[in-house]
Amino acid sequence: MHKFIFTIVIVAAMAVSFNAAAQQQDSQLPDPMEMAAKMADQLERELELDLGQVFKVDTMFQHSYKSYYEEMEALAKAGVPSNSGRYQRTSDIWGRYIDTQLQQILTEEQWAKYLKTDAGRNKKRRDKRLEENKY
Repeated sequence: MHKFIFTIVIVAAMAVSFNAAAQQQDSQLPDPMEMAAKMADQLERELELDLGQVFKVDTMFQHSYKSYYEEMEALAKAGVPSNSGRYQRTSDIWGRYIDTQLQQILTEEQWAKYLKTDAGRNKKRRDKRLEENKY
């Protein structure tokens, strides 16, 4: 009987520990709406966006990040291994979508300036991976 109670206590402690770790992991994921606001603010500063552009960029990021996180969560729930190329490909596809949307919102001068940032360099690498289908 003593072993049975001890086993129950151990299992319960592990379950509580696992649940706490899962909640901590969920809280560590960035909130898509916060990320959208930060990115819109950053682009507003770096590219001197007007108010209409800020609104469009923020709305686009909110939609994109929310959908991106949902898609990544679906991959995880489907049991796709974390080292699978499907995660990188999904990220690349969403990155390309965001760049396409940004190019439509920004002026030619702003787009050229954007391409000179880290985001522009990331775009080149991402486009090359997508073109070569290296996943």
